[in-house]
Amino acid sequence: MRSVKGPDARGSSRKGADTRHLPRRPAGAQAEHRPEPQPLGWPTSLFIAGVSAVGVGLIGWYAPRLDSSDALGLVLLTLLAVLADRLAIPVYGETRLSVSFIPIFAVAILYGPAGVTIAGPIAAVAVHIPRGDFSFRLPFDVGNVTIAITLAAVAFEGMAGSARDELRPIMLPAALLAAAVAYLVNAYLVSQLVSLITGRSLLDVWLEKGRWLFPHYVVFGLLGLALALAYRALGVTGLLAFVAPPLMMQLAIKQYVERTAETVTALRRRNEDMERANRDILEMTEALKETYDGTLEALVTALDARDRETKGHSTRVTVYTLDIARCLGLQPDTPDVENLKRAALLHDVGKIGVSDFILHKPGPLTSEEWEEMRRHPVIGYEMLKGVRFLAGPAEIVHYHHERFDGKRYPGALAGDEIPLGARIFAVADTFDAMTSDRPYRRALPWEAARDEIIRHSGSQFDPQVVEAFLEVYKEWVRERDKEKAPAAQRRPAA
Repeated sequence: MRSVKGPDARGSSRKGADTRHLPRRPAGAQAEHRPEPQPLGWPTSLFIAGVSAVGVGLIGWYAPRLDSSDALGLVLLTLLAVLADRLAIPVYGETRLSVSFIPIFAVAILYGPAGVTIAGPIAAVAVHIPRGDFSFRLPFDVGNVTIAITLAAVAFEGMAGSARDELRPIMLPAALLAAAVAYLVNAYLVSQLVSLITGRSLLDVWLEKGRWLFPHYVVFGLLGLALALAYRALGVTGLLAFVAPPLMMQLAIKQYVERTAETVTALRRRNEDMERANRDILEMTEALKETYDGTLEALVTALDARDRETKGHSTRVTVYTLDIARCLGLQPDTPDVENLKRAALLHDVGKIGVSDFILHKPGPLTSEEWEEMRRHPVIGYEMLKGVRFLAGPAEIVHYHHERFDGKRYPGALAGDEIPLGARIFAVADTFDAMTSDRPYRRALPWEAARDEIIRHSGSQFDPQVVEAFLEVYKEWVRERDKEKAPAAQRRPAA
């Protein structure tokens, strides 16, 4: 638990603080390093200097007392700690986990405080050299590791004694105590540094970043004890036989994690590519929709130009139809509403097949002329059904003159047999037809048209659709009254 992360340009609260938490490493967990664009505040700098100074003091006090009669074991265990750090596994975002604590803890048991004041700093420095990171992290890591593992060695000696050549039951609780001391010191020092840099409370930092480390220290401490005993019993052979499996396991896990990370990165890139492609498709779809709608509006304009007496009828009916649909609970921008909108615009497209004489005749139509006029829903259906994006609207166009009681053309459908869109449209179409001037009559007042629709509810019109019509009718009246109001009345008060 050495490396920490420096302040960031987005950092905040006090004296160059970084709002992000800093990773810490349990027994060799190390953070990925990034440049520090902001200087540390003086409390943080003072704390780092204090930790480093205490670490250097411990090295100066204990290192000269080392018994060099068995330097080979110390060298091998130190190299194993360095190697384990090189095989660290990325976990929890920026934190990396290694088993370097195991050989360092074994040094504490075998060589006491004198040994760890040499092995610990070497392992800490070795982590930073390949990365070229010689910022404040380096002196802090050296001081942190030295203090934590030295106090752990002192705790072990205080409980188990300095005799290390024989296996005694007291060594097990002594090792657990030493591991707990290493954890507590390490967790406090790193959490305190994070607290100073981020401005968060020490407890919050520990709860988020430190409490999950304790089991690692306990397990690694017991493994460090076993490694020390294996070395004392079998020498270098026991040392290598003991550390080979966990190192190989860590290497395998590291390779697996790296390969998984590569796969995840590749999948993320593919997902980003798919998102971009999806956005492009959505933009193209929207462009096509606008093109479709523009084409339909142009066609409706052409129909209005041919049938001058009903100019604007399709546009008004579309507005009425969509308002009634909304009142019935149909959601905007759904396929059903889009079909209804297009059908309302194109409901009279079949009149292309009706002669101009009949369309413009000022008086009543004969039975033969009515027969030809009644063909326009079928003509419109035949025109639209072959166009994929108009297949849905074609059904509504086909049946937009059906009555709810089944007494009208072209199919004599009744009730729910009639598509909902056609039932909605029938009310909107009739209301606009009655309130618009025609060659054979003048427009009716809105109130009269409303009463006529109410009178035919259940016979010509679906009662539920009529209820929705009456609701939106109130809105239409309010809008109409606003438009008719004098400009002075509409102008907001100063």
